[in-house]
Amino acid sequence: MPFTAFRACNLDRPEVRIVGRRVLCAVLFATGPGCVSQPAAGSAGGPGDSSSTSAATSEASGPTTAEGAGSSGETTSDSDVGLTAEGSYTSDDITSTGEPNPTGSGSSTSEPIAVCGNGILEAYGSIPEECDDGNLAAEDGCSDTCALDRRVFVTSVLYMGGDLKSLKQADARCANLADDQGWPDGLQYRAWLSDSTTDARDRFTRGRGRLVMANGLVLATSWSALLAGQLENPFEVTEKSETYQGGVGTGTRPDGTAVPDTEHCEDWATESVLPRGYFGYSDRAMGEWTLAVDPDQPINCNVEFALYCFQDL
Repeated sequence: MPFTAFRACNLDRPEVRIVGRRVLCAVLFATGPGCVSQPAAGSAGGPGDSSSTSAATSEASGPTTAEGAGSSGETTSDSDVGLTAEGSYTSDDITSTGEPNPTGSGSSTSEPIAVCGNGILEAYGSIPEECDDGNLAAEDGCSDTCALDRRVFVTSVLYMGGDLKSLKQADARCANLADDQGWPDGLQYRAWLSDSTTDARDRFTRGRGRLVMANGLVLATSWSALLAGQLENPFEVTEKSETYQGGVGTGTRPDGTAVPDTEHCEDWATESVLPRGYFGYSDRAMGEWTLAVDPDQPINCNVEFALYCFQDL
């Protein structure tokens, strides 16, 4: 096959193409003023043959298709060193010797997966970690899937509806009682309480871990179990690890939504006899822990009740 020689004024750069296991090199030239391509001996055409000159210029500066590169007629641009189909590499993925570069930008960009048990909190991936204590023990507060146990308690202090004033002040009462026990993150406790505009379940970041009472007994294996009424033990342990069996103000149904068509003690801001609120019983199972079946339901807001408190993330 005849070869065409080029006399060029400026050398641009070599281009490397990888085809299968072969490396093809093409040297591209930029033709400046006064530079003329000339055919080598034995090639077709002469200096005045415009078709020969045009073909040579196209071969030097245009896209090149390597023979046996895959599908016929496939071309790549001179800025794309990567190939197609079989084991492609981009220009950042090859070294000067044509070998794959392990640090090239063509490496996978998929989201990393959290590794439970390495002692590093990795809150990403399809199942973000809630904790990582460096081991895979299942019942040490951080499970073997890195789900965090949350502490829960029923208050040892009783309140009338007007004592609470608002949901936020009810949260503050939970936080103060938790902080009094010296628990870490004591201020992250909130009251299980609904009002006319807010469902109790929406006031928490519901995680994957267990809900555990102050004495170590498990209330529910998860938030999902709690909302399904699947309690492992009665919700009757206070922040002091004492037992309280009695009424608890909630305004909340078993699925965590607010009881409809009620005043909620004027959103927990009144001790009046006329407005009423709903309650549960701490020593009852199933859904009655939060909404009791009781002839006094709903009850006057001047009656004292405890609160349920949950640790939030």
